Amino acid sequence: MRFSVIVPVYNAADFIGSCVMSVMNQTFGDWELIIVDDGSTDESGILVDRFAAKDGRIRVFHQENRGQFLARRCGIANSKGDYLVFLDSDDELTHNCLKTINAAACESNADIILYVGRIVRDDLETDRYIGNIGTEKCRIPIDTLKRSLISSNDLNSLWSKAFRRNLFDGDDTDYSAFRGIRYGEDKVQLFYPVTNAASVYYIPDYLYKYNYRAESVAHSFDIKSASARLENEMFSLMYEYMEKWNMTDCACKRTVAVYYLKTFLSAYYGLRKTMVAHGKLKQFRAYNWMEHVNKNAFRYCVSRELSMKEKLKLLVAVIGF
Repeated sequence: MRFSVIVPVYNAADFIGSCVMSVMNQTFGDWELIIVDDGSTDESGILVDRFAAKDGRIRVFHQENRGQFLARRCGIANSKGDYLVFLDSDDELTHNCLKTINAAACESNADIILYVGRIVRDDLETDRYIGNIGTEKCRIPIDTLKRSLISSNDLNSLWSKAFRRNLFDGDDTDYSAFRGIRYGEDKVQLFYPVTNAASVYYIPDYLYKYNYRAESVAHSFDIKSASARLENEMFSLMYEYMEKWNMTDCACKRTVAVYYLKTFLSAYYGLRKTMVAHGKLKQFRAYNWMEHVNKNAFRYCVSRELSMKEKLKLLVAVIGF
């Protein structure tokens, strides 16, 4: 088996058909599709079972609702392919995605293949791309990918990469703290395989359709999930891997702290905007945000790597306006 495509599903009945068909219509046929139904309450589970009954390459696992993060872990544990490809239930692969990745894997023998996704909004392709870091095929130093993980969101997505399956072997990390997390979960799941990888290869091909829908699992906001983005677990794990990667100098620590503060701002003000739109500003203000944030990171709030606007927004958030 060359590829295992892993799809976590939760209440995606309106989109899962297009998602599955984008795999079934691939020009490269050596694949399995692993769908993990994460306790859906709509017809998602029934729909994916019907697909599995029609095509033996599709396997479905049903579990109680544990969140997208642990649904993906289930998919990884049950995969058989040489390479893993991740696909969200409301997104699609381009028809030549697996064929192109296979060619790149044969050409480079790399552990991780990076490729490009395009944002689609309301079924219209935009001119916005994710993971587009150049116009030529090239090898990427593994330390470059590691530094990106601890300092930015540029290369965080699981779905813009194909991974050699054995990179995930032996992972005994306790991920129970990440149950239900919606933001930052891609980054958390990248630490272990990136640590084990020896080679990374980039191809500038557009292979993934990232459908932006306001109501999708990936884009919906609520206080619980947004605060989970800020909790210490993710950044504690990040510091743990920084130790393993020998990236513990002061500059690296400052970089991570600044990245954390920018993440805080994104979650805080993104949620505030959404809750204001739904008339829930009072509920938002009543929530104790400071219980969930990393206090050590706030020591860097005066860093010159933060703009004056960002510093003022942090001040407003801390005061609680």
